Amino acid sequence: MPRYYFQIVERNAVLDDLDGADVASLADARREAERAIREIAAEHLKIERKLELTSIQIRDEAGDVVASVTYDEAMDDILP
Repeated sequence: MPRYYFQIVERNAVLDDLDGADVASLADARREAERAIREIAAEHLKIERKLELTSIQIRDEAGDVVASVTYDEAMDDILP
């Protein structure tokens, strides 16, 4: 099973994922990134903190960006 790394991109910072996760496919990794964005957004709403997250970049084991999921993409089917 391939290992993917989920790098959080904020307006003024990039947070590296040093551990990664074993995910069956790139499509599953994209769904995982979407879930993570939604969870981060929900947490920020709960604590009334401004959300700086813009996207999550998905990197492969070689460190190459193989996909990116934006906040807008993750919220597309949730928000009007």
